[in-house]
Amino acid sequence: MLEGKYTDGYLKREGANAPKVEDGDMKIIGSPLDFCRLNVYTPEYVRADASPAGFSVEQRQTSYPRMASPWLFIGPEVIYWAVRNVSDVWKPKALYITENGCSADDVVTANGHIEDTDRVMYLRNHLTHLHRAASEGYPIKGYFLWSLMDNYEWADGYSKRFGIHYVDFKTRRGHPSSAPSGIAK
Repeated sequence: MLEGKYTDGYLKREGANAPKVEDGDMKIIGSPLDFCRLNVYTPEYVRADASPAGFSVEQRQTSYPRMASPWLFIGPEVIYWAVRNVSDVWKPKALYITENGCSADDVVTANGHIEDTDRVMYLRNHLTHLHRAASEGYPIKGYFLWSLMDNYEWADGYSKRFGIHYVDFKTRRGHPSSAPSGIAK
């Protein structure tokens, strides 16, 4: 979309299933954008090689740190590199992080509090790297956390908590002490 064309690799992979493009379609699709949005959660690490793609994805060790969801590996530098890569390649006028956040095993303690240290750590580190990108002049205009309240998440259902506001799934009520002290009250 940002280049006004489908890549050759995409068209080759799709073969007969590739989109049919009419005259003028790509000019319309490739119209200049007012902003670009990114959903950024977890990094993938690659190594250059002689494959047709020119790289291979590195396998993580079993001890690699992650959040409560098995797919959500910790690598807060990913938000810096996502902003930098998109900006350097396509030069958008403005960038918005439209999704970033993590799952955590929020537990109500005996004294009725929720200690949300995992989420605070994840967000603080990601926001530090986002601030680094902003201070280098990349056009970051907004950041949206996923999610305000615990909810159903497509990969984890109700088994993981993604919100900065704890929701009791049985009563559908929030918990009064659930806003993490390091993020917002």
